[in-house]
Amino acid sequence: MVKNDFGLLFWIHLLVILLYVSTPIWLGWQWIILLVILFYLQNLLFKNCLLTKAQLDNRGDVDESERSFYAYYFKKAGLRVNARWVKKYFAYSLLWTVFIISFIWQLVLDKAPYLLNNLF
Repeated sequence: MVKNDFGLLFWIHLLVILLYVSTPIWLGWQWIILLVILFYLQNLLFKNCLLTKAQLDNRGDVDESERSFYAYYFKKAGLRVNARWVKKYFAYSLLWTVFIISFIWQLVLDKAPYLLNNLF
């Protein structure tokens, strides 16, 4: 069976990533830290992101070190990247960067998240 690299799972995964990156604007920092913790628990329990596992685990052409949404699609785009570094950066640094931005945006700059303003 031929796998479609840009099928439904790809678009769901991309949407989840984009939603997370935008969270400082629409979600309180307390919820964002909960999302970070849940991501770490997911990686601890399942040894990778569940969406990444669903997309790449049964592929014979994907090395274990490249089993990362970012590393896989950067490689598909022709970018020469260190797959292990990309996997670690996006799995850890990006999560914390978004959290720190939300913390600064909401607490230091006193910008209330959009969702909070409209729900409560």
